[in-house]
Amino acid sequence: MKIFEFSFNAKKRKDRFFEVFFYEPKSPKKKPKGSLYVVGELKNALEFNATFLKQLSETIQKEYYSSSLKGATLALKAALKAANHFLAQESKKGNVDWLGNLNLAVLLFITVQEKKTMFHLAKTGTIKVSLVRHGMAVNIGKNLEASSKQPGKVFGNLVSGTLMPNDSVTAATQEIFDVVSKEKSLEEIGNLREAKEFRAFFLKHERMISRSCGVLISFIIEEEIAKRSLINKSLFSFFPKPRMILPKMKLELPWIRCPPALRKHVVLLLLLFCVLLVGSLLF
Repeated sequence: MKIFEFSFNAKKRKDRFFEVFFYEPKSPKKKPKGSLYVVGELKNALEFNATFLKQLSETIQKEYYSSSLKGATLALKAALKAANHFLAQESKKGNVDWLGNLNLAVLLFITVQEKKTMFHLAKTGTIKVSLVRHGMAVNIGKNLEASSKQPGKVFGNLVSGTLMPNDSVTAATQEIFDVVSKEKSLEEIGNLREAKEFRAFFLKHERMISRSCGVLISFIIEEEIAKRSLINKSLFSFFPKPRMILPKMKLELPWIRCPPALRKHVVLLLLLFCVLLVGSLLF
């Protein structure tokens, strides 16, 4: 999966914070849980809430990856419940600065097969998430548009689906989304695949974008290279592995019929000889 993140005019509005947080586990235990991304915006915010988005995203991330619940859906719902609890606690502390100003999307990608990726989405506020497939754009977060004003019920339902190679998922804050929509370029963004293509696109719309601030992130689904490595391994299986067969050697020391006491002296002499031989070789 390719990921392209763009931030526009971050210093233009001092009362607005927007960030993107990536969580891609490397441990074998957590890797099957997939990659988690949080795209957030806090509008009309005071300076003391500069770290609010980070705290909220870390709450979601920790709860999701530490959950013992089976299945990504249940674990993600538990993480969203923890996020609701975090927001409720902030309100009890008197921090209601975020109410009506929080726009946040939680995106989860889990690779199941070489050509199949499971996708889960939860969001609140006006942030837009779109899927482009075969040149057609769909607002996949449409059913999640309404956000509750109750601190303990900000995050509710999930949208889940299957992504295929060449699909693209784009998340954008409201202002940037409006610019792209006016230019009727949402499908065009979904068809971009390289960094230079994105740069050319934004240069073409520089005049409109320069008046807005926000963030846009695009996820390009690709076929996993694991399939290629499996093919390479299967090619090697056609060639027989070289085998070296060594003749079995059996060393027997026929004992001469002798008393046990004499046999003991013979063994001690052999050991002494071995020690002397090793010592001379080392010397």
